[in-house]
Amino acid sequence: MSVLELPLVQGLTTRHGMPVLHMLEQAQAGYVLLLLPSHARIHLETPDLAAILPDLLQLGAAHLRGAQPISGAVADAALEAELVRNEGDFSLPALVVLENGQVKASIARMRDWDTYVSRFGALFAPSTTADGEPVV
Repeated sequence: MSVLELPLVQGLTTRHGMPVLHMLEQAQAGYVLLLLPSHARIHLETPDLAAILPDLLQLGAAHLRGAQPISGAVADAALEAELVRNEGDFSLPALVVLENGQVKASIARMRDWDTYVSRFGALFAPSTTADGEPVV
């Protein structure tokens, strides 16, 4: 069985309409939470991450407050291997946060909800100038 055939991973594409990305250039504009599901070896945490990805999108949208779009996607095996090779050997499964097709951050393995809340708060905080004005 392919990791993309696991019911919760497959549900991301069928029920939630998330694309399977083959290359970063296919990522939508704005932010994308990209699931790296651990293609080489099915991992016990993969279904857990797949199950919470829609909730993480809602959390990210709440932090962004409509300033930028946020969407989800699943990496295919080749893109996953490329990201692990280029971005550092982090543990899989993982979430990679893309901003306009560029890697901004990654969160390896399944974490408790508070970790996602704090990481997203820092990642999606609006940028401000030294005098506190928002950067547009």
